[in-house]
This record gives sequence, C-alpha cells and structure tokens, in this order.
Amino acid sequence: MGHLIVCGLNYHSTPLAIRERFTIPESCLSHALKALAAMPHVDEAVVLSTCNRTEVYAVVSSVQAGLQEIESFFLSAQRIADHESLRPNFKLLRDDVALHLFRVASGLDSMILGEGQIMAQVKAAHQAALKAGTAGAMLDQLFKMALNCGKRVRSETSMSRRAVSVSSAAVELGRTVLGRLKDKNTVIVGAGRMAQICLKHLLAESGSGKIILLNRTPERVENLLRNSLPNRERTKASFSFAERHALAGAADLVIVATSAPDFVLKAAELKQQGVSGSPVIIDISVPRNVEPEIAEIEGVRLFNADDLSSIVNRNLAEREALVGEAEKIVFQALDDYHGWQRSLLVVPTIAELRQKIESIRLEQMEKSQCTRQTAQDGNEPSQTWGPGQIEEISRAIVNQILHHPTVQLKATRDYQILKQQAESLRTLFNLDDNTGSPGSNRNKARKAASCTHTTSARGS
Repeated sequence: MGHLIVCGLNYHSTPLAIRERFTIPESCLSHALKALAAMPHVDEAVVLSTCNRTEVYAVVSSVQAGLQEIESFFLSAQRIADHESLRPNFKLLRDDVALHLFRVASGLDSMILGEGQIMAQVKAAHQAALKAGTAGAMLDQLFKMALNCGKRVRSETSMSRRAVSVSSAAVELGRTVLGRLKDKNTVIVGAGRMAQICLKHLLAESGSGKIILLNRTPERVENLLRNSLPNRERTKASFSFAERHALAGAADLVIVATSAPDFVLKAAELKQQGVSGSPVIIDISVPRNVEPEIAEIEGVRLFNADDLSSIVNRNLAEREALVGEAEKIVFQALDDYHGWQRSLLVVPTIAELRQKIESIRLEQMEKSQCTRQTAQDGNEPSQTWGPGQIEEISRAIVNQILHHPTVQLKATRDYQILKQQAESLRTLFNLDDNTGSPGSNRNKARKAASCTHTTSARGS
C-alpha cells in the first residue's frame, strides 16, 4: 500500500504575491495531473488550486522520493524559477492528510470561515483527477469522504447559515469602507461565478447607484442578465471592455473577479484616463488582475483577496462556536476513514485466508476421493466414508492449515517478534478462555496432557 501525502502552499504561511505564482488554471489542470502521474514514485494525484491554496494530494511509493518529485513539479510550474521563497512549504503525511482535506472541504481551513465555494472546488479537483485517470482507489475514496463530510457540516450545523463567500466578503468590505452601497456606482469586471455572486449581493437592495458589468466576451454578460435578478434596472451592460479604465476611475467601487492570467487594470492606463473620484478597487482574482502599482495613484484604495479575512474575524466567539460544531463531524469522518483503511488491510487478508483453507480442503477431498476410486477399481465394495475416514480427512486438513504458521513460529529467532506473533495468534483464534483468566486454555491443555501421560503409565 502506498503512502498518503499532501504538499503545496496555502494562505496560512504564504502571501498572495507568492501563492498566485503557483495557481494552476483549469485549462492546464489535465496537463499538470499527467505530469505528476508520470513521476516514478507518484501512484495517484489530485491537484486542488484555489485562491487560498495550491495543494497536491498524492499516493506515493516512497515518502521522501515522492515529496522531492512533487517539489520539482512546483518548481517547474512557477513563473520565477530561481526565487528561493517560491517553494512548497506545506507538507503532511498519512492521517494528517485526511484530517486536513476534511477540514478544507468543510470550510474550516478557508481564510473566510465556512465559505461556500470550496465544496465545488474540491469536487472539481476530484472530477478532474478521475477524468485524467490520476485518482486511484485511495484518493477517490478520500475525496468522496471529504465531500460527504463537507455536506454534513453544512446540513447539520449552522455553518451554512453563517457562511461567507469570497464574493460576499468583497461586497461587505466595500460596505465597510464606503458605507451603504445602494447609492454608489459600482463596476464589476468579470462574469464568472464570483462576479455573479457579487452582483447578487449588490442587487439585494434597491437604490440609485448603477452597477456596470464588463467582460471581454459581451455574450457572457448578456447570459448573466437573462437570469431572474431583483432591481435589475440598476445594471448597465452597454459599455465595452476597452472602457474599463475610464469607468474604474469614475466609480465609487470596483470589484475585479476574472480568470485572466495577467492584469486587466493597469496603473499607466488608469493614470492616463484619470481618476475623478476616490475609487475603492477590490481585486478578488487569483492570480491578481489589478496591477499593485495602482495603489500608489492618489485617491485610489486597493484591496486584494488577503484583505478579506478582516470581514469574518469580527466575532471570534461566534466563529469558535461554529468550529466546535463542525469539528465533531470532521473527526467522525476521520474515524470512518480509519475504518475504511483497516478494511483495506483486513478484507483482502481474510479473503486470501479463506481461499487458502478452501484449497487445502479441496486438495484433501480430492486425495481421499482418489483413494476411494482406487479401492473400487480393485473390486472392493463401494461405500460411503466411515467415521475413521472422516477423522483422517479432517486431521489432514488441520495439519495442512497449521503447518506453515508452525514452521514460521519455530523459525523466528527474535524473541520480541516471536512474542508478538504468538499473542496475535492467541487473539485472532480466541485461544484465551473468555470466562476465565488469560492462559486458562493453556493450563487446561497442560492438565489434559498430564492426565493422558499418567493413564498411559498406569496401563504399561
């Protein structure tokens, strides 16, 4: 059986400026998985890449060699190969991997506690690995159990009712900085899932503020507006993507949520278009889509994904209560995982043991059948097996079953190993009398042997 590991980076110890360099876009995920699977010591692999983390879950034949190979994968995937700080700094082994993934899927390890998007991201990572053929029996089962754990946390605790997404936290951050947003002019750059959630929260209340939607592909904005939206009269979709810098410079709030690999808002172009107000720009894209130098422009306040944690850290007591409820389910899931692991060891062993004993039985039956047939060919009368023959067959079966364990025990020279083997046999075959003290069966056996010896002596 291989060794379960996870290796990568996440927000706990790695800032966004470095995390974004390891982000693996969906379009490259299949290629990345196949590159991992081609490594000599990597048997299975799943890649989970989100705004908070890029982690490789793997089953490896050697822990040390496997970790080295996955680290080389990260080094080849980054944009700056000679930067010493750009290395995976998060590594876990065995049960800690399972516990970590269960907490991730439950939203307990997110920068924003309980954020709802992580379940979909874990599911997508699992499905991508299955499609690429890199998730074998161990990772497939582990991710299924993690997703089930996440569902339980959301359905059996108050986590789902208090959950905050990255998008809703961005809107709340804008509200914290600017006050009520219903009369503010907002620009949303992007039309994906995160942008849609931002729009939903902004349209939750009526007001005079306009919400301008921008995307490279206008059709995506049109499809978005076909949904049933409250207060949709506040939305404006008649502007082109090329106008984004001018619109951003005149807005109160700008939320950027795209999957572009490069900056979509640049400092030089924003300066050229001019800043007529004091825009608050919140970039929730990973990698970042707003050039950091924009923060140096007078009047502009720039925030990114790492700034969102302050929104959900206000009520620590409430957060701790939510975590306590969820952690109980997480550790129940870990117990289930341990049970599944034990079954991987026990079930095949029991099956092989049954198969071996059955082969011994069949072998002895065949030998006895041949003996009977030979007797019949010699004109001896045909008859069913008598008590003596049945006893002879059963004794042969018992001898065959016990032969190899007996030889192995006698051949073991190390006392401690011999003691462990002997105790294991006693436990597995229930050799100790449950109604008496341990070793009572041994005493009975010795007593029976003594009585037999005495009787034989008297008879002689």
